[in-house]
Amino acid sequence: MTQNLINTLSLSALVMLTSSILIGCGGNDSSNSDLSEQIPPIISEPVDDTADQLSFARQEDIPLGVLITSETVTVSGINTTVDISILGGEFSINGENFQLAEASINNGDTITVQLMSSDTFDTESSATLTIGQQQVIFSVKTLEALSQVNTKLSFNLDTAHLINGVDSFERDKFITLHASHTENDWYSVGVNESDDLITEFVEGYDVYFGRDTGGMRYQLSLMPESASKNGFINPEMASNNGGNARWSYTSNTDDIAITKRKHEHRNQKMVVAAQQHPYWPDGKDTGQGWSFSQTDTQDEPLGTATGDYMGQFVAKFFNKNDGVDIYGQPKPRYIEIMNEPLYELVDYSETPATLNQVFEFHNAVAQAIKAVKIDNIAVNDDVLIGGYTVAFPDFEKDNFERWETRDKAFIDIAGNNMDFISLHFYDFPAFQDRTEIRAGSNIEASFDMLEHYMQLTLNEVKPFLVSEYGAQTHSLFNQPWLPYRDWFHLKAINSQLMSFLERPDQIEMAIPFIPVKAEWGRISDTVPYYTRLMRQKFEKVGDTGDEYVYTDMVKFYQMWSEVNGKRVDSFSTDLDFQLNAYVNDNQVFLIINSLETESSTVDLSLLGLGDNTLTSILIKQLNLDDTNPTLTETVVSELADIETLTVGAEATVIIKLTFEDKIEIKHNQTEVKYYADSYKQNINANQNIEFNINDVQVNEYGEAVIRLGLGREHGKTLIPEISINGQPMTVSEDYRGYDQYFDGAGRLQFFGVIEIPVANEFIKSNNHVVVSFTDDGGFVTSLAMQYFAHTKQLARNSQ
Repeated sequence: MTQNLINTLSLSALVMLTSSILIGCGGNDSSNSDLSEQIPPIISEPVDDTADQLSFARQEDIPLGVLITSETVTVSGINTTVDISILGGEFSINGENFQLAEASINNGDTITVQLMSSDTFDTESSATLTIGQQQVIFSVKTLEALSQVNTKLSFNLDTAHLINGVDSFERDKFITLHASHTENDWYSVGVNESDDLITEFVEGYDVYFGRDTGGMRYQLSLMPESASKNGFINPEMASNNGGNARWSYTSNTDDIAITKRKHEHRNQKMVVAAQQHPYWPDGKDTGQGWSFSQTDTQDEPLGTATGDYMGQFVAKFFNKNDGVDIYGQPKPRYIEIMNEPLYELVDYSETPATLNQVFEFHNAVAQAIKAVKIDNIAVNDDVLIGGYTVAFPDFEKDNFERWETRDKAFIDIAGNNMDFISLHFYDFPAFQDRTEIRAGSNIEASFDMLEHYMQLTLNEVKPFLVSEYGAQTHSLFNQPWLPYRDWFHLKAINSQLMSFLERPDQIEMAIPFIPVKAEWGRISDTVPYYTRLMRQKFEKVGDTGDEYVYTDMVKFYQMWSEVNGKRVDSFSTDLDFQLNAYVNDNQVFLIINSLETESSTVDLSLLGLGDNTLTSILIKQLNLDDTNPTLTETVVSELADIETLTVGAEATVIIKLTFEDKIEIKHNQTEVKYYADSYKQNINANQNIEFNINDVQVNEYGEAVIRLGLGREHGKTLIPEISINGQPMTVSEDYRGYDQYFDGAGRLQFFGVIEIPVANEFIKSNNHVVVSFTDDGGFVTSLAMQYFAHTKQLARNSQ
């Protein structure tokens, strides 16, 4: 008999017994009462949705900007499902993934909370968890500010850092000189103290040649006009002159010719560039009594004749690059259609051209260069063509009208016909009593805006050719040679180079503007051109002699003379310390560049060395001593000697470590840059600006940086509220480089990138980013995400 049957029979017996008792006691059976109504009702347990009191332990002395997890607590005291939500953090139920979205819990479930600590000292952050009607707070407080907190620099020497597949230092791309191996400055301008200057310099410091703006102009001055086509060069004479130049270069046996050929392997990526005149077709004489055609029709757009000459020049005056030809110097890799065209043609011309005319001219020239054929074969497919070689890419001028009418317009009109975008970057450390610096956040914003717009409109990011960079020291012009003036160039070159090295996949070449002797730019007998590799001995106070010796600009090449190898991971807790590191067999090169304007002490840690034995350490530091650039070299023997390091104001440090055995690189960090689905958005107070960054390849181990480009008037906030996938992010008050306001004597407005680190757990394949500001004005100029995928979890100093 089943238990249910037994229970049924027992209940029946009870009913019968009760009925008998009622009848025996004089109960009136005529009342027709339903016996079931007299059975006591079964009462359900009352609903209890108030959980027993929960609490999370407060945590103190927490590092800045790290993710903190509470202890796990168990929900009790409820007998029904209860809603749970959180503000200021995330929660996990029963050990599942942390989440922001509302959920429900039951009795016995476990809850864990996490939040991000503040990025400022002695600051409390909290997350409020709501369970039904109960609120539970989890709070953390960052450690108190110490009297001195050193910046932490770490290097993971066993982890390669790849950026879109680029993993190595390319000296022929970055350690360059604004000169060629054939120019007269090496051989016949004045007397050199060195018996073989070019060999001493390029072989001694491992330097590559970069740019020539004179050779093409010189050959044009010797070229007659075509007899059959007005305004074009004579193609037969181009073949004749070019053949003679190629034969002479290879066949001459004098010492200079031999030396030139000896160094031609350092001239494989030469840039040739045209000046405005006589290349712009406005009637200027080429040197032989004729000028380039000014025809502007559909069949012959303005610039066709100019491009035809440039195409014939690179095809006929250099080696053919066919693997058979043995005559002529290496063919240029790049043609810049015109050097800084807008300054003379648009801004300061008596008969200015329009911007559209200049940009359409670039299209015509590029097409004409590619159209040149010899024996019916296109001969310039191996040459890359670009422009518009902007002198000063000040996108933010006139509330970004400069960007709209110039740089954006150039991409819209000529972008598809350019193989690269050509730029010049200069710091203005002393311009009309202002200090306008590009190095740091400004140069990052300039690149990001160009990259983002090209990705949106061209569906690709065209590479960049930085054919001049450094500093323009206006208040120190019209003076004799000054070591102090050289310093401004040196610190600008090192700082800007570190930005270029962060995007080696996008930089075709970067050439500091350092010509050799630049006598072509001499102002007077006592005032030479303002930046040069060489000076005469007498130019230094206390020295005599006419021989050419190095200026302090050589210190850049001395600093970088040995750097080579594969790039490995590096990390700084302060954006004002630009880092790079390379491993070359058993040698390590650590590069540290300070954007701080005061001397700093940093803590340095090397990870991933294993038990490899150190044999030597050489520390090079370039900084300013009073008014003189000073390069020091210090030898130490123990890693403990560099655990704490003093870095001078705006100094560059390169540390070379040599080990007994080859350093094994076992892990990878792969960096990819993703761009949002829109750019250049107006900022309105308390209004959300929303972006999507999609198709991110998220890895098990990784990290990300949101790069927020901002253009705003000084005094506007640079600290927005920002969230990614609903997770609020902490935005630091610090950004890379100097305070652009600079007490009213800096840049005219802020234009820079704010960098916001994001933990891997908050990144999804498709990401929704929301930005808002408390005040009106300006633009979010770009939004991008750097995503770093790791093959192992990388330790960071802030964690």
